[in-house]
Amino acid sequence: MTIAVAPEYSHLALTEMQVGLEVARVGIGRVDYLADTIRLDGLSAELFGFTAGTDIPRATFHTRIHPDDWLMVAREVDVLLAPQKPDVIDLTHRILLPNGEERWVNARKRVTFDRTVRPDGPIGGVFAVLDVTEIKRAQQETELLVRELNHRTKNLITVVRGISRLLARTVAPEDFPEELNKRLMVLVRNQDAIIGGGAGAFDLKELLLSQLAPFDDDLRSRVTLSGARMRITADAAQVIGMIVHELATNAVKYGALSQPGGRVTLDWDSEGEHNTVAFVWREQGVPRVAPPSRQGFGSQVLETLPKLSLDADVSMRFDPGGICYSLRVPQSVLG
Repeated sequence: MTIAVAPEYSHLALTEMQVGLEVARVGIGRVDYLADTIRLDGLSAELFGFTAGTDIPRATFHTRIHPDDWLMVAREVDVLLAPQKPDVIDLTHRILLPNGEERWVNARKRVTFDRTVRPDGPIGGVFAVLDVTEIKRAQQETELLVRELNHRTKNLITVVRGISRLLARTVAPEDFPEELNKRLMVLVRNQDAIIGGGAGAFDLKELLLSQLAPFDDDLRSRVTLSGARMRITADAAQVIGMIVHELATNAVKYGALSQPGGRVTLDWDSEGEHNTVAFVWREQGVPRVAPPSRQGFGSQVLETLPKLSLDADVSMRFDPGGICYSLRVPQSVLG
């Protein structure tokens, strides 16, 4: 028994289907292999940058496929067009528009065969295409973040190992746990500043402020930070954070911040002619300052670490009134 469907209900079903495709942002295209042309609806034409409802030569349509993805797409299409192979493919690839914009699309395509009309290939086909650019970008960002996290974790482990080795050579065994804990807290504050900066690069001033956070308001008010907004890499942030912590700790114990009225300025600026960034820590208000009697862990952090990790030129003077410590770091190292 055949059930007749009223024309108005058939039309309604088609209308609802079209609305559903539009809501889902699914474009439709038809392929005429006999005429070697493609016809696109409004959504797919918008996506590929063609005019809707016109016959487009297949060769012209294929120019939209990203050159780096063309071999993969062509291989899958060759399989699709073979009569003895599956007549449906599901592809995700990039397209490249004439204005240089790159998009990602997911396309499902089905072809039809009629041996009486064309014995060796399809006569027609239909495909549905969806813009998945935002999904692919989100996936790429996630992959980047995972790689960045892996890199940071390895770097952090390397730093901790280095700190442990240096401490073992420069402090008494009974002092080792406490001194190690202090340095680990420096890294924790570095990590807080780094995470606040997002992925890839971090604000230098926020990093410096994080290393001054443990001190009271009076001490922090006597440290002046001056420099342009600057973004640095995670690796550079770890090293600079440790250096500033060491300088600040020394200033509180022995230097300008141990004296009433003593002050510290920390300036940074780009030296364009040398492709470097200069950091200068300058203390004022110390009656008398003398070089340390022995080279301990602090000296390693201030002198050896930046040379090895940042390829920096280091200078430390014990001027009348306080220490003047300066770094000159290649801009390429800071990122």
